[in-house]
Amino acid sequence: MILQDKVALVTGGSSGIGRATAIAFGAAGANVVFSDVRSVEGEETAALIRETGAECLFVKSDVSSEADVQALVQKTVATYGKLDCAFNNAGIDLAVKPLHEQSIEDFDKIMSINARGLFLCMKYEIQQMLTQGAGAIVNNSSTNGLVALPGISPYVASKHAVMGLTR
Repeated sequence: MILQDKVALVTGGSSGIGRATAIAFGAAGANVVFSDVRSVEGEETAALIRETGAECLFVKSDVSSEADVQALVQKTVATYGKLDCAFNNAGIDLAVKPLHEQSIEDFDKIMSINARGLFLCMKYEIQQMLTQGAGAIVNNSSTNGLVALPGISPYVASKHAVMGLTR
Protein backbone atom coordinates (compact mmCIF):
# COMPACT_ATOMS: atom_id res chain seq x y z
CA MET A 1 0.00 0.00 0.00
CA ILE A 2 2.86 2.36 -0.84
CA LEU A 3 0.44 4.77 -2.52
CA GLN A 4 -2.11 4.89 0.29
CA ASP A 5 -3.96 8.23 0.25
CA LYS A 6 -2.40 9.19 -3.10
CA VAL A 7 -4.42 10.10 -6.19
CA ALA A 8 -3.30 8.71 -9.54
CA LEU A 9 -4.58 9.73 -12.97
CA VAL A 10 -4.17 7.43 -16.00
CA THR A 11 -5.11 8.38 -19.56
CA GLY A 12 -5.88 5.62 -22.04
CA GLY A 13 -6.82 3.45 -19.08
CA SER A 14 -9.42 1.18 -20.67
CA SER A 15 -7.06 -1.42 -22.12
CA GLY A 16 -3.49 -2.62 -22.42
CA ILE A 17 -0.73 -0.80 -20.57
CA GLY A 18 -3.14 1.88 -19.31
CA ARG A 19 -5.50 -0.68 -17.82
CA ALA A 20 -2.65 -2.63 -16.21
CA THR A 21 -1.22 0.58 -14.75
CA ALA A 22 -4.57 1.75 -13.38
CA ILE A 23 -5.06 -1.63 -11.70
CA ALA A 24 -1.51 -1.53 -10.31
CA PHE A 25 -2.09 1.95 -8.87
CA GLY A 26 -5.23 0.63 -7.18
CA ALA A 27 -3.44 -2.43 -5.82
CA ALA A 28 -0.76 -0.12 -4.39
CA GLY A 29 -3.43 1.80 -2.45
CA ALA A 30 -4.04 4.84 -4.66
CA ASN A 31 -7.39 6.35 -5.49
CA VAL A 32 -7.47 5.97 -9.28
CA VAL A 33 -8.98 8.26 -11.87
CA PHE A 34 -8.65 7.03 -15.41
CA SER A 35 -9.90 8.18 -18.76
CA ASP A 36 -10.52 6.86 -22.23
CA VAL A 37 -12.92 7.41 -25.10
CA ARG A 38 -14.33 3.88 -24.79
CA SER A 39 -17.04 3.62 -22.15
CA VAL A 40 -17.69 -0.14 -22.14
CA GLU A 41 -14.02 -0.95 -21.65
CA GLY A 42 -13.81 1.85 -19.09
CA GLU A 43 -16.50 0.26 -16.95
CA GLU A 44 -14.71 -3.11 -17.22
CA THR A 45 -11.48 -1.51 -16.03
CA ALA A 46 -13.31 0.20 -13.15
CA ALA A 47 -14.61 -3.17 -11.97
CA LEU A 48 -11.08 -4.62 -12.08
CA ILE A 49 -9.69 -1.70 -10.09
CA ARG A 50 -12.43 -2.02 -7.47
CA GLU A 51 -11.50 -5.70 -7.08
CA THR A 52 -8.19 -4.46 -5.61
CA GLY A 53 -10.17 -2.63 -2.92
CA ALA A 54 -9.32 0.77 -4.35
CA GLU A 55 -11.66 3.63 -5.10
CA CYS A 56 -11.76 4.69 -8.72
CA LEU A 57 -13.45 7.05 -11.10
CA PHE A 58 -13.78 6.54 -14.86
CA VAL A 59 -14.09 9.72 -16.90
CA LYS A 60 -14.88 9.42 -20.59
CA SER A 61 -12.66 11.98 -22.25
CA ASP A 62 -10.71 12.67 -25.42
CA VAL A 63 -7.17 13.86 -24.70
CA SER A 64 -7.08 15.82 -27.95
CA SER A 65 -9.84 18.10 -26.57
CA GLU A 66 -8.59 20.86 -24.30
CA ALA A 67 -12.00 21.16 -22.64
CA ASP A 68 -12.06 17.40 -21.93
CA VAL A 69 -8.55 17.38 -20.44
CA GLN A 70 -9.19 20.44 -18.30
CA ALA A 71 -12.44 18.86 -17.06
CA LEU A 72 -10.64 15.57 -16.35
CA VAL A 73 -8.10 17.22 -14.08
CA GLN A 74 -10.78 19.38 -12.44
CA LYS A 75 -12.98 16.32 -11.80
CA THR A 76 -10.01 14.47 -10.29
CA VAL A 77 -9.37 17.31 -7.86
CA ALA A 78 -13.07 17.87 -7.15
CA THR A 79 -13.48 14.17 -6.30
CA TYR A 80 -10.28 13.44 -4.39
CA GLY A 81 -8.91 16.88 -3.47
CA LYS A 82 -5.57 16.57 -5.25
CA LEU A 83 -3.51 14.97 -8.02
CA ASP A 84 -0.36 13.21 -6.85
CA CYS A 85 0.70 11.33 -9.96
CA ALA A 86 -0.25 11.05 -13.60
CA PHE A 87 0.51 8.41 -16.20
CA ASN A 88 -0.09 9.89 -19.65
CA ASN A 89 -0.63 6.82 -21.76
CA ALA A 90 -3.39 7.61 -24.29
CA GLY A 91 -2.26 7.10 -27.86
CA ILE A 92 -3.16 5.58 -31.19
CA ASP A 93 -1.59 4.16 -34.32
CA LEU A 94 -3.27 3.68 -37.64
CA ALA A 95 -2.62 1.78 -40.88
CA VAL A 96 0.88 0.69 -41.80
CA LYS A 97 1.81 2.13 -45.19
CA PRO A 98 4.58 4.18 -46.79
CA LEU A 99 4.69 7.89 -45.96
CA HIS A 100 3.66 8.94 -49.46
CA GLU A 101 0.46 6.89 -49.06
CA GLN A 102 -0.43 8.29 -45.61
CA SER A 103 -3.36 10.72 -45.54
CA ILE A 104 -3.19 14.12 -43.90
CA GLU A 105 -6.32 13.15 -41.94
CA ASP A 106 -4.55 10.13 -40.43
CA PHE A 107 -1.44 12.22 -39.69
CA ASP A 108 -3.55 14.90 -37.99
CA LYS A 109 -5.48 12.33 -35.94
CA ILE A 110 -2.32 10.62 -34.67
CA MET A 111 -0.60 13.90 -33.85
CA SER A 112 -3.75 15.28 -32.21
CA ILE A 113 -4.03 12.38 -29.78
CA ASN A 114 -0.40 11.37 -29.26
CA ALA A 115 1.34 14.77 -29.24
CA ARG A 116 -1.33 17.45 -28.63
CA GLY A 117 -3.07 15.16 -26.11
CA LEU A 118 0.14 14.73 -24.14
CA PHE A 119 0.79 18.49 -24.22
CA LEU A 120 -2.71 19.21 -22.91
CA CYS A 121 -2.49 16.59 -20.17
CA MET A 122 0.87 17.89 -18.98
CA LYS A 123 -0.33 21.50 -19.12
CA TYR A 124 -3.26 20.93 -16.77
CA GLU A 125 -1.55 18.33 -14.58
CA ILE A 126 1.44 20.63 -14.04
CA GLN A 127 -0.83 23.57 -13.19
CA GLN A 128 -2.50 21.48 -10.49
CA MET A 129 0.74 20.03 -9.16
CA LEU A 130 2.35 23.47 -8.93
CA THR A 131 -0.67 24.67 -6.94
CA GLN A 132 -0.17 21.74 -4.55
CA GLY A 133 3.62 22.07 -4.45
CA ALA A 134 4.23 18.44 -5.48
CA GLY A 135 3.40 15.72 -7.98
CA ALA A 136 4.92 13.31 -10.47
CA ILE A 137 4.19 12.72 -14.15
CA VAL A 138 5.20 9.74 -16.29
CA ASN A 139 4.64 9.88 -20.04
CA ASN A 140 4.38 6.68 -22.06
CA SER A 141 6.12 6.81 -25.42
CA SER A 142 7.46 3.92 -27.48
CA THR A 143 10.73 2.62 -28.81
CA ASN A 144 9.54 4.47 -31.90
CA GLY A 145 10.21 7.67 -29.98
CA LEU A 146 13.88 6.78 -30.31
CA VAL A 147 14.10 4.89 -33.60
CA ALA A 148 11.97 4.74 -36.72
CA LEU A 149 10.39 1.83 -38.53
CA PRO A 150 9.07 1.91 -42.09
CA GLY A 151 5.35 2.32 -42.70
CA ILE A 152 4.47 4.18 -39.51
CA SER A 153 5.96 7.64 -40.07
CA PRO A 154 3.13 9.65 -38.45
CA TYR A 155 3.26 7.43 -35.35
CA VAL A 156 7.06 7.74 -35.19
CA ALA A 157 6.80 11.54 -35.47
CA SER A 158 4.20 11.63 -32.68
CA LYS A 159 6.31 9.48 -30.37
CA HIS A 160 9.37 11.63 -31.02
CA ALA A 161 7.16 14.56 -29.95
CA VAL A 162 6.29 12.69 -26.75
CA MET A 163 10.00 12.24 -26.01
CA GLY A 164 10.70 15.91 -26.72
CA LEU A 165 7.85 17.18 -24.57
CA THR A 166 8.91 14.87 -21.76
CA ARG A 167 12.52 16.04 -21.88
